[in-house]
Amino acid sequence: MTSDLRQYDAAIMELGITYDSRDSIPPRQDKFYLEGVCSEKCSDRGLPDDGITVFASQLHTHLTGRRVRTMHIRDGLQLPDLNGDKHYTPHFQEIRLLQKPVKVLPGDSLITECEYSTWHREDITLGGHSIKEEMCVNYIHYYPKTNLEVCKSAISNSAIQRFFTMMAYYMKADTNAYQSVSQNFESMKWNSVNSRLLQWFYDTMPIDAECKHADGTYLQGQWSHISKPRVWLSERYNPMDEHQCDDKEIEKFFRTSRQ
Repeated sequence: MTSDLRQYDAAIMELGITYDSRDSIPPRQDKFYLEGVCSEKCSDRGLPDDGITVFASQLHTHLTGRRVRTMHIRDGLQLPDLNGDKHYTPHFQEIRLLQKPVKVLPGDSLITECEYSTWHREDITLGGHSIKEEMCVNYIHYYPKTNLEVCKSAISNSAIQRFFTMMAYYMKADTNAYQSVSQNFESMKWNSVNSRLLQWFYDTMPIDAECKHADGTYLQGQWSHISKPRVWLSERYNPMDEHQCDDKEIEKFFRTSRQ
């Protein structure tokens, strides 16, 4: 015990994807991407006027994670990544001190992107808590402590249900609104077409945000069906690129989803 207290209390905040089967990974994928968004609305609501200083970070996936990074967006511009690992392995996870502390201000977005490889799996890899399921998380260590502890997202319920509806209509998949998300995913027969379409949904469709206090309650605000920032898409994947979409059937899917 000491009476000589430090100026600030430190804390940990969760970034990334909610522990939810809505964000899942098809089998036999060499590279598949998921992103979890800490939105500008949530940071604006939950961070102090002077912002926070991030000094350490722990990136986390389960067994199929290959790369992880957290992008930092301010006023529509992409700043240097908050943290990243291009050679990530789930067998060596650690809390890493940042080479230089990073200031995060109210209104900034933090987008945690995970790359997965499921080429060796025959079944869908669901998002969830089990080691055979997947996560995409960055636990950032920062000061001063705030009331915001969870700043994450998942694809919106309405968007993932739209995907299942399209699968039932166009590919005669055994998906319907009466089954759970995991049941719908597990009932599908996966191929390059529906896998690419699911990637496009994850890249472009609205999200449901988790903007929560430490006690699990939401900060005041509207957190459903929020548009995603799209700053990073051009860096790795253009779903309308002619090489990605040489199949006429998937182009028909894209046109339909935009109507």
